[in-house]
Amino acid sequence: MMTQLLQVSVENELDLTLAYKKSIKAAELLGLSLSTQTAFATAVSEVCREIIDKTHDGLVIVQVHTEKDRFFLVAEIMYTEVPDTGSLQEGLLYAQKLVPVFEHRVSGGKGNIMLKLSVPRASKPSLTKVSDIKRYFDHVEPISPYEEVRKRNMELFQINEQSSLALKHAEYLIERKNEFLSIASHELKTPLTILRAFTQLALRADCSPEVLVHLKKVDVQAVKVQTMILQLFDIARTENNRSDYLLEVVDFNGYMEEISDLLHHLVPNHQLLIELGTSALVNLDKLRIEQVINNIIGNAAKYSSSGSTITLSTSIVGQHLVIAIKDQGMGMNAAELDKIFEKFYRVDGSSKSVNGLGMGLYISARIIADHDGSLSVESEPNQGSVFYIKLKTS
Repeated sequence: MMTQLLQVSVENELDLTLAYKKSIKAAELLGLSLSTQTAFATAVSEVCREIIDKTHDGLVIVQVHTEKDRFFLVAEIMYTEVPDTGSLQEGLLYAQKLVPVFEHRVSGGKGNIMLKLSVPRASKPSLTKVSDIKRYFDHVEPISPYEEVRKRNMELFQINEQSSLALKHAEYLIERKNEFLSIASHELKTPLTILRAFTQLALRADCSPEVLVHLKKVDVQAVKVQTMILQLFDIARTENNRSDYLLEVVDFNGYMEEISDLLHHLVPNHQLLIELGTSALVNLDKLRIEQVINNIIGNAAKYSSSGSTITLSTSIVGQHLVIAIKDQGMGMNAAELDKIFEKFYRVDGSSKSVNGLGMGLYISARIIADHDGSLSVESEPNQGSVFYIKLKTS
């Protein structure tokens, strides 16, 4: 049976002194004679001196071994060898003379030295006495300022190690999550694009009013699913700082005419007014800017009552085209405005009544920033909101 009483890391002369003091205290508490206490502690310190001079990662563990009815005081000293520093043997000769049992083993660059002496029966050793000594070192023994610093540094090191492992695990999980999101959204995007294409063809065909209503509903829901897929795809790309754009110079008013039908289908229960000012040439990714506009108009519909008006207007301000999207919805207070473009942010009280990931505006802001533009908002509670998309003109 083995009971560990204490341990001391060995790195410098202060550690050597600490190992000596603790070793002699352990021998004293076991009831050994003064000469035996001194011999044991001196042997420990001599070994530690060699460890400090010629190796690293030294550690002293003082234990009590119980073999049948006999008790032994043991110091186990471990270290890591350093190449080209010479043998420890010469420095250990004195320590070997101080204790009855001295064993030294080296394997795979790791060294282990054991110092062992028996505890006389006259000292009246017992398991209870050993437990009391262990409790003394764990809870009672006075701690020097140096030892307090060492203890605190070790605690901080362990906390740092745990934090580092947790961070690596979190990074691994994030990588796997992003990989899954990227693959899943890519695989979903193709069949959905085909579905939307056939729905658009059907909407242009000659069909009954009842079928037309159903097709419009299918298209609206397909747009919603497409938006969510794009958001999932964008989460993975923004987390990895990878965003690919197919930029081309377009006449913005002509571009808006191309997507106006889709925008109206997006909010069938609201009045969407599109008021285009002077046109301008803008260098943009058509699909990505449509995604941004869809998201903002979709949000405007989510946070405003059915039948209310949403207005999209454009104007030229200096060297920029400004797209303003105004709603008559619930609006936001100053605290909400500060967080509206953060990841996963949802306006207070909206999470239960409004579907969404809380990523739309964050992704939209990133897309516009990648176009060298800006996305901002003005709002007051119960007064609606106005989102401004600012893009450079060519």
